[in-house]
Amino acid sequence: MTLTGCASSGAIRHASPIATSSPVSIDFALVEISAGSDGLEIERHLLDELIVSELRGRNVFGDVDEKLADASGSSGIKIKVEIKEIKRVSKGEREWAGALAVRAQIVVEAAVSDLSSGKLIETFAAQGESSGASNLAGTGTTEEAIQRAAEQVVAQVINISRQTAP
Repeated sequence: MTLTGCASSGAIRHASPIATSSPVSIDFALVEISAGSDGLEIERHLLDELIVSELRGRNVFGDVDEKLADASGSSGIKIKVEIKEIKRVSKGEREWAGALAVRAQIVVEAAVSDLSSGKLIETFAAQGESSGASNLAGTGTTEEAIQRAAEQVVAQVINISRQTAP
């Protein structure tokens, strides 16, 4: 899926309507991250780490983890995120080319479902893009684009939890 016309703020795109009228438990959030192609293990791990830590920090769910075994029979939601596209920019490229380097970009698709029933609640896509105006450490790199995509996924999951909470 290619997101055309996305602003650099990287708003959520192609969100399906929330497909549940009954309340969904927010006891547990299971996060699963995958990549549509090989060679993205570092990016997949970083995206997973950022989403899990940000969701934990928001204190919306009783627990957030990457392992279903940690749910201990809890009900909740499953957040499945797949990296669909990525354009990498390393720190070295950013330092060498500065503001002239291309922007790092990542496109992810997410599906949120009820953990116990498997019923799909919502699907959406998010795009993270790095800033291109600086060669300061951490800006303009792939990591910054991943951080922005993770923030969008978390914000949308929080929005879903508010609309479906008992």
